[in-house]
Amino acid sequence: MRIGKITESVLKRSVIKLIGSKTTNVSAAATTDCAYVLCDDQFNLSAMSTVTWKCDRPAYYAVHKAANNIYSSGGEVDYISLSVLLPVDADEAALKDIIRDAKAAADELETVIRGGHTEVTDAVIKPVITAFVFGKSAKKPGDYKKPSEGDSIVMTKWAGLEGTAVLAEICKEKLEERLPSHMIYDAAAFSKHISVREDARIAFDNGAEYVHDISQGGVFAALWELCEAAGCGMDVDLKKIPIKQETVEIVNHLAINPYQLISGGSLLMITKDGEGLLREFEKQGVFAEVIGNVAAGNGRIIRNEDEIRYLDKPQADEIHKIMTSWTKTRKIVQESCVSQDTPLTL
Repeated sequence: MRIGKITESVLKRSVIKLIGSKTTNVSAAATTDCAYVLCDDQFNLSAMSTVTWKCDRPAYYAVHKAANNIYSSGGEVDYISLSVLLPVDADEAALKDIIRDAKAAADELETVIRGGHTEVTDAVIKPVITAFVFGKSAKKPGDYKKPSEGDSIVMTKWAGLEGTAVLAEICKEKLEERLPSHMIYDAAAFSKHISVREDARIAFDNGAEYVHDISQGGVFAALWELCEAAGCGMDVDLKKIPIKQETVEIVNHLAINPYQLISGGSLLMITKDGEGLLREFEKQGVFAEVIGNVAAGNGRIIRNEDEIRYLDKPQADEIHKIMTSWTKTRKIVQESCVSQDTPLTL
């Protein structure tokens, strides 16, 4: 199987089909952002996110990414649990940094970390951080009315937001070949926008439906997933998908597609009144754009001026191209160091 998130067909065939529940008040579906179960007239929600990238704050990203699934399902976060697997060469200082970053994310979300698991194992070569986030909602997640042709598709923030922040950090030296240091610094700071807590609150308060956070696979994957959940087609204008100039410069230099780059911090949603919802976002300081409309049938069209293309099923996230390249380089250097009995400095 490919590196990264498993394909939708594999997920449905080899996961959801085997664990699916026959009750309507327990979720096990590819189209929901979190799991849920009805208990005492409210829905208990749970979501998880694992981060394996080599970056400075993997636990910070893991907590926020899992929490985003709760918020985009209409819930509020209750508490967090954390799993930390460390390689055998890790030291205690590394563990402290991970826990501090997870705590920083929890503080931003005004919640707490309640337990988890920590282990040093030769089964991993870099830290594997998994955040489990639990929450509650009075409304059943995904309980939406079927959209109508012409309904607006709205996106908050910018494409490739999370991926840009990570790439600005891990590819800093390569990016400095072309880009000014201040641009790379600003791009790395995009991590401060990673939570969709406010985006989701505004969306639900103003009647938005089929709210979905943009994560692995980027905007294109999220658009496909949105249409799958809503059972509809779409007509989206590529040039209306908001993107930061820092992202444009970074992806051009690294030769990757920004619309297939992990985009935590952004939401997609369907609404009857796109312009009205934009005004509400603007009032509360959240950038948003209407990027397209619900279309008749199941066609999923992306327009780029006079060019028309049909959206493909979600592809592997572009960030894995960079991570795979880094891993290969690290292995080569590591083998060289072993043969020469010199320390590894990557």
